[in-house]
Amino acid sequence: MRTAHLAQFVDAHGESLRSVTAPEEPQFSADQVTRLCRSAPLCTLRCRVYCSAAEALPLLRYEAPCALLHIVRLFVTGFDNQEVVQDFAAALPSHSGKIKELTVWSIPLPTGAVADAFMRGIAEARVSDVIFSNCHLTPASVPGLTRLLQAGSLERLDISNSRHALFEEGPDLTALCHALRSSTLQNLELSMCRLWRDPPAAGELLAVLVGHQTLRELCLASNGVGDTHDARRAAGEQLASLITHNSALQKIDSQDCSLGEAGLAPIFEGLPRSSTLKELIYYTVGGEIISREFARNVILPAVRLNSSLRMLNFGPILEPLPELVEAQAIIAARTQPGATASASA
Repeated sequence: MRTAHLAQFVDAHGESLRSVTAPEEPQFSADQVTRLCRSAPLCTLRCRVYCSAAEALPLLRYEAPCALLHIVRLFVTGFDNQEVVQDFAAALPSHSGKIKELTVWSIPLPTGAVADAFMRGIAEARVSDVIFSNCHLTPASVPGLTRLLQAGSLERLDISNSRHALFEEGPDLTALCHALRSSTLQNLELSMCRLWRDPPAAGELLAVLVGHQTLRELCLASNGVGDTHDARRAAGEQLASLITHNSALQKIDSQDCSLGEAGLAPIFEGLPRSSTLKELIYYTVGGEIISREFARNVILPAVRLNSSLRMLNFGPILEPLPELVEAQAIIAARTQPGATASASA
């Protein structure tokens, strides 16, 4: 249903409506939400909202005419100053348990007390899916992320950090790792965080995820591991440990990480020992190539021995190797009607 059609429906039936759940798309602006609430003053409206932080404040505070508003997903931008950040953080808990997904977009978040208040507000709102996109988080943000995990409601944490370093060795990272170990997180994205800039920090973080009971999807896209064989091999071994020890893990995305064949080798060596991994994504970029010998001797045998994989994505390769084409054909056959029980496990 288009926004205009929903508005016409609410205008026509507003006095009698008691509950409306808007479709997933489109997202509503603050003005559209206010209009709908005014047209149906006794109706609980559940919807997705895209607005600035200042526009979100009256909605979160249930100011008239939005007393019965239930924001399911909130995409927010426009934190123009620290006062707005603090006001937004203070208003979030009033929607506690209602906001499933909060996306904070393209805002360099402050550090110190204001950042702590912001993270605390999200934690108290008990949001299950939190997405920080282009927010330039720093190691000073790590205690706040720990607080989010400790709140116990997070199922998804996505951070796309515009190639700003986020993790470094120290007590703050160790505390975050403790929180990760005991969390019930299902989806973790740490893209463009320069994860392997500090190899010991990356090792500590990934080690704590080994054997995690609930983690289903892990995205580490655009975190370059370095140019040396040893660095690439070490990163590949870390990811291989997750593949072989995590019974819930279904997806790993390591595109644009420059693992090379040295890093990919342990991943594919571990693949036959996984019965749960369904998606493996590795885009080759920046001139990186996969040799035909590697595809024939490492990738293809691993795919043949694995029964769980349903997607193997190497991105747009100009001249696909026959061995990769064969590997992908094997995987595609597993999704066809009539596939054997072992192939569809």
